[in-house]
Amino acid sequence: MQILEEVTALADKLSPSEKIRLVKHLAISLETITFEQKKPQSLYGAWKGKFPEDFDAEKEIREIRDEWKKKFEDL
Repeated sequence: MQILEEVTALADKLSPSEKIRLVKHLAISLETITFEQKKPQSLYGAWKGKFPEDFDAEKEIREIRDEWKKKFEDL
């Protein structure tokens, strides 16, 4: 936390226009870092190995929908 305190003390000495330039610089820097960290990942790669190879997603979805239909019919 010492570095943050030093930077804050230095920033307090800046003029208002210099503070604005500093904030803009930091914002651009953060946007760049955030964008680089959030590169899209393919769903295939993200979920690969998470389910058994013979997993049938459509069958599972059909079963869930059938359960919902039965619940609504009972209402």
